[in-house]
Amino acid sequence: MSTRALVTTSFESPYVSLDLLSYLKSRQVTSFQIFNEVIMPDFLHQMSELKQLVEGSSSSGSSGSSSSSSTANNGDDTIVEEDSYLQMMFEEIQNDLIYIKKACVKFKQWEEDQVNVSMKGLVFRALDDAFKQRTGSRDRREETSYIRDKLVKTHHLVSMLKKSLHSSPPLSSGNLKSQSLQRAKHSMIRWELNLHGRSVYLPTKLQEIEAESSTFKAIEAESSTFKEIEAAYNGLDVTLKLCFLCFSVFPENAVIKKKVLVHWWVGEGFIDTLGTSGKTAEDTANQFFNDFIEKGLIKPVYKKRRPSADSCSMEPSVRYATIKLAKRAGFFSFDSNGNPTEDFTCSRRACLVKTEEGSSVHELPYRLEQEKVQSIINVNELNLDFRPEWFSKMKYVAVLQLGRWESSAKHLIQVEDSEFLKGLKNMRHLRYLSLRGVSRITELPASICKLSNLRILNLNGCVDLEQLPQGIGSLKNLTHLDMYECYLISHMPKGLALLSQLRVLKGFVIGEPRPGGNYCKLADLSGLENLRKLSIHVDKTSDAAKRELFSLAEFKKLQSLSISWSRLYDTRAKFKLRSLSISWSRLYDTPKNPLMMAPVPVPLVKLPLVKLNLHYFPGSNIPDWLMRWELNNLKKLYIRGGSLSNLCHGKEDNWAVKMVRLKFLEKLQMDWRKLQELFPSLTYLEIDKCPKLSFIPCDENGVWKKAD
Repeated sequence: MSTRALVTTSFESPYVSLDLLSYLKSRQVTSFQIFNEVIMPDFLHQMSELKQLVEGSSSSGSSGSSSSSSTANNGDDTIVEEDSYLQMMFEEIQNDLIYIKKACVKFKQWEEDQVNVSMKGLVFRALDDAFKQRTGSRDRREETSYIRDKLVKTHHLVSMLKKSLHSSPPLSSGNLKSQSLQRAKHSMIRWELNLHGRSVYLPTKLQEIEAESSTFKAIEAESSTFKEIEAAYNGLDVTLKLCFLCFSVFPENAVIKKKVLVHWWVGEGFIDTLGTSGKTAEDTANQFFNDFIEKGLIKPVYKKRRPSADSCSMEPSVRYATIKLAKRAGFFSFDSNGNPTEDFTCSRRACLVKTEEGSSVHELPYRLEQEKVQSIINVNELNLDFRPEWFSKMKYVAVLQLGRWESSAKHLIQVEDSEFLKGLKNMRHLRYLSLRGVSRITELPASICKLSNLRILNLNGCVDLEQLPQGIGSLKNLTHLDMYECYLISHMPKGLALLSQLRVLKGFVIGEPRPGGNYCKLADLSGLENLRKLSIHVDKTSDAAKRELFSLAEFKKLQSLSISWSRLYDTRAKFKLRSLSISWSRLYDTPKNPLMMAPVPVPLVKLPLVKLNLHYFPGSNIPDWLMRWELNNLKKLYIRGGSLSNLCHGKEDNWAVKMVRLKFLEKLQMDWRKLQELFPSLTYLEIDKCPKLSFIPCDENGVWKKAD
């Protein structure tokens, strides 16, 4: 029987049992793939339903009439004790199943007949239970008796299977140890911190939950190093402690973008500047980073000789100490090697980590109390084999970082399709959703528009995404929307103009107008008073692009602007290459013959831009819509690729910027003297592959810095 045939089965259907029975009658050995992907999920589904049945029975038993006789009351006490016993049995079965699941990773095939017989017995048990559940209703005592009988038999079968595995080829107890089982043996005192209306749980006392590995013993040997880190950590306030412990999940020597941490902190509720004026989440986070740097907990990572750093890293010794602190605090669960795990029993945070022992993506659904998880962080999983039902119970998730956190696009993450996103509809507490770099997502379901608390939606690098849902305007609390490098999107939904809290918008598309005009235009965004950072992707083959870009003069509070030009994906027609060069010249170049078109005096528009980034501009001169801006506040100018041959701007033909980066400009021609005249306030210059720039005193990395 093929695996594909079994995957479509479910014990919920009475017709499927014939396939399973025929499979059981065959003499083929049960493969791990069938057991892990088919038998175990359906069996856990049965266990989940049974647990709900017990909990429902408990609540109904405890709410009996006050006029019941003493005999009835004694009977209710017996039922309560029975329910407690059943709950304990549930926990033991769950721990055994986790052990079994991890043990399965160690085997390539079943070699012991005893294990195979035990496994088939488990399938028979699940089949029998599925049919019995469809029988007539039972009273309270019959229900309890039925559940007890079912659990006793199941417990016996699971114990046999566990014993068979344990007596098979030797397993590493360190790798197969169930952390949830160990935690059950220790008491823990936790306190609740309320941050911006959201509860954050942080244990304050936790006994050691497992033997320390050699790595952590080495850290303990270097007691002075650990004590220094611990002292610095103890000197932080509560919010800073929580933010700092997030560093513990990243690999050794990892370079981490600050933006990744900022979004995570916003999702957790550690930072929330929604509704405040002036101060952004990034402003608050920068203060945190500075505190960590001053205390020696992290170090900034500079690219080339740039004056500021947008990434950071952590020394190995500091990282090991951080893991120990996070482990002690119960902020995350770690295995004996210091790797974060999917176990959210105590921390309410799960990590998706690929290790030699297996994939945590397959471990997560085996947790029977999925409703407790609040944060899921993808550390290094590249294949997210999710099913929609896995997310349906996760009603309290606030952080869902499924995409990549690495800067390199080489870390491509794959999913089967977009179906799993439908399971997000119940996540009304979700604040941060990252699908960065996840391929095969062609569309976002309409149900995602019901995530009323969503603050950050990161779709950067979703190369297969074709459109956004029309109802996106209902995400009233959205502050960050990143659609950069979503190359198949050709138009924006009208609802974008309704996102009144939006502060960062990346990947806005200006394409060829469509009949009816039912899409968002650039001018529609000028009413977003909180918008500070805007990134635009312009179809350079469209005559409408020039007219749309003129509306940028209406963005009176915009501080950072990035524009890139390229051909947009269009399924309706092929591009007409013959008229392409004519279109570029007409759109972007200033007429050289004044008799053909006399210039019309237009007053300059003051814009508060601090940073301007131009990518692959197709014209040879600075465009006239940009010439009309007065940019006295501009500090950074980055130009990458394109056909620019000169950078003259405004009446005085110079810029007030201090930082300039010029890359891949083959036609740009000037010497060092002319460049200094254009940028009299220049303090930092970076040049890469600009062959016609001559006599520029840059170092071997193409960098020039003004001497202090």
